[in-house]
Amino acid sequence: MRILLERYGRTAVVLHWVVALLISGALVLAWILPRRNTPGYDTLLELHKSVGMMVLVLVAHRLAWRLGHPVAPAAGLTSLEARTSVVTHWVLYVVMLAIPVTGYLFSSAEGQGLDFFGLFTAGSPLPTDRSFSRPIEFLHKTGQYAIYAFVGLHVLAALYHHFVKRDNVLQRMLWVRESGSD
Repeated sequence: MRILLERYGRTAVVLHWVVALLISGALVLAWILPRRNTPGYDTLLELHKSVGMMVLVLVAHRLAWRLGHPVAPAAGLTSLEARTSVVTHWVLYVVMLAIPVTGYLFSSAEGQGLDFFGLFTAGSPLPTDRSFSRPIEFLHKTGQYAIYAFVGLHVLAALYHHFVKRDNVLQRMLWVRESGSD
């Protein structure tokens, strides 16, 4: 029998906030990315791709951790709130995994490798194929709007619970000093 925790443990909290920061960083890098053939383009693009790969690895780890360390639904949620929370979280996982995967696939199909923070280079596993890269690039770039929507919903719900309902939903994911499970 699995024991459901009432709040997220330290590992889940750290992964949540590190991924949030990395996604924010990847989005900022995408926004400031200059046009191709502009000085700094290659450096910023490689940094964006490296951060994206870190997001992929950490989200996969976070998902595995969550499946192995389930947390009970927050007390006091209405049936609609509980269902919306579950759906929103799962959609966020799908989008957080899909964006870096589609980014890697489309850049690979463009003939680009990955220079991971200058530590190692991973060549493109795909042949250069613009007819494949274009729809994958569209999915990758469209994913940012899904992130905006679902992260926005996620943040608004947390703030609603904290300031309007005054329950403990937000505190469950904050770094609170107390004894508890990892």
